[in-house]
Amino acid sequence: MTEKTMIAYEDMQFAPVSEGSPIEVAMLWGDPENGPVTVLVRFPEGYAEPWHNHSSTYRSVLIRGKFQTRSNMEEPTASEVFNPGSYVVQPGGEVHAEVNAGEGEMVALVHFEGPIDFVLAE
Repeated sequence: MTEKTMIAYEDMQFAPVSEGSPIEVAMLWGDPENGPVTVLVRFPEGYAEPWHNHSSTYRSVLIRGKFQTRSNMEEPTASEVFNPGSYVVQPGGEVHAEVNAGEGEMVALVHFEGPIDFVLAE
């Protein structure tokens, strides 16, 4: 049986996605080692991810801030900046990188179909 649960954003337990990473995640539900799993992810102001991929597809909705997404290891030229409410599907295995393109932190709800992993592109 599932119990009703409510947690204010200010009370969420965020932790670095990996040691030394400025990206933080708060686990909401699921299994991060096997998936599926849903998390809140937050990027600090001005942060640009390195090129990477994930083994599983994820779906994301931007909650706060603005972001750019880059694909195919191409630097953005006139990439569109996305606002809160924007939706992204990122196929597993595809190299990409996101950028916090706004002021303040960027927060997104992210659902991974499988485990959470982060593989740097070569």
